Amino acid sequence: MNRHILAISGDGFSEQQNAAIDQYLIQLTQKNAPVKIAFIATASNDNPHYIEKFHTSFQLHETTHITQQDFHRQDIQHIINAQDILYVGGGNTKYMLDCWNAAEFDGVLKNAYAEGIILAGVSAGAMCWFETCYSEVDGRFIQFEGLGLLKGTFCPHYQESERQQLFDTWASTHSIVPSYTLTDNENLHFKNEQRVMKLTSY
Repeated sequence: MNRHILAISGDGFSEQQNAAIDQYLIQLTQKNAPVKIAFIATASNDNPHYIEKFHTSFQLHETTHITQQDFHRQDIQHIINAQDILYVGGGNTKYMLDCWNAAEFDGVLKNAYAEGIILAGVSAGAMCWFETCYSEVDGRFIQFEGLGLLKGTFCPHYQESERQQLFDTWASTHSIVPSYTLTDNENLHFKNEQRVMKLTSY
């Protein structure tokens, strides 16, 4: 059994229809039939428009979404483990991780990953899988812990000059390796915690 994580910097269904990186993600399941894919929009505080866009974009598949209220369901691990893919949306990374930790949903995700459920996410949903995060919280960039499924740290949207400068300054004073910096058209595929491919979306 292989474990997969697809870290998307800024592309995917939130930016364009029929995004190539989303098609790549679906193919990782190696299933001909519609795949079961769940969207977790915690980082956007379960934004309904974001959730609706997800369902529309993956309408050929069996879609569901997991809200913060769902974290407390007795059968949440069973629901999560029944999926082929868990897709985490962008937004506020620290808020998302704090919510997951408070509800012990971080453990649910780690258990699913150990069972071979494919993990994917864009921006905050990509950064969260790493050991260390450096992201904006209340108007300033700070360091905090990620889920630690992947070693190192990850900076999305690296084409943004201010983010690039702040991240580079922070990284120069911390020995965190590996340190991945991706522009919005770049994505990383990890298999069994090892980077196997860097993909360019457009």
